[in-house]
Amino acid sequence: MTRVWLRAAALGVVVVAAVAGLTVYFSTEKVPRCLASGVQTWRPPSDGKTHRYEVVILDRSACLFDMDHQQRLVGALRLSQAKWLSAALPGPSDTIRVEDVGQKVAFVTQRGLLGVRVFDLRTSRALYVTHFKGFTWNPRFGPDPPSHGLSLAPDRPELWVLDAPNSVVHVFDVSELPGRPPRPLEDIRLSKPISGDENPCTHACGRIGSLLHGKDGRFVYVGDAGDVIDTHTREIVANLEALHNSRVQLEVDWAGGKAVFPGRS
Repeated sequence: MTRVWLRAAALGVVVVAAVAGLTVYFSTEKVPRCLASGVQTWRPPSDGKTHRYEVVILDRSACLFDMDHQQRLVGALRLSQAKWLSAALPGPSDTIRVEDVGQKVAFVTQRGLLGVRVFDLRTSRALYVTHFKGFTWNPRFGPDPPSHGLSLAPDRPELWVLDAPNSVVHVFDVSELPGRPPRPLEDIRLSKPISGDENPCTHACGRIGSLLHGKDGRFVYVGDAGDVIDTHTREIVANLEALHNSRVQLEVDWAGGKAVFPGRS
């Protein structure tokens, strides 16, 4: 009996040592830039053409994906070495506001609301509160804000709104505003749930999502899910692992030897 217990104890020590070794290995293993192997440092193109990039901020690096060549990862930059890019990054906020100057309305999402509010730009009066029919959310469970993604199509009267608790993007026709509320067009189920934590991450790691239309309106990028959606077919055409682990994104166009930020007013 003594030999059996000694053997079990010895095995226990081996298992503990193995687990400890694996823990040290995984905690000290370097995470590859942009969660991909062999990523090179991005160099500005010198061919004189305009190049458009979906830029994802991940672990103090900017990951550049070519929007016109199947969302291919073409390089990365350390933010500490790209002050011109760091200055253009959107700041964190629980409230998102998008204005449609032509329709004279503003769309707002915020904490505690699964849906979007519509305001009159001239009077600041609330016109509508649009919910997602058939979709629910328990506020006791994250993410909150639940609709932390709002984007107005640049080429048509469509509003895209993120429903993070249900991992769905809702598309609305807003052509009849302010006279009539947004009209539901489609619900797009994401390929990955918006839940859990971003990794790598050092601050505010819980996934809550974000939405971004490209300047030409061809694609919508979904932060914290990684999906790239073709706006014409409304189908997912790619998934970017870096974007699955980050909600900080923007478009950068390189034209005439300098960076242009289409999303900035």
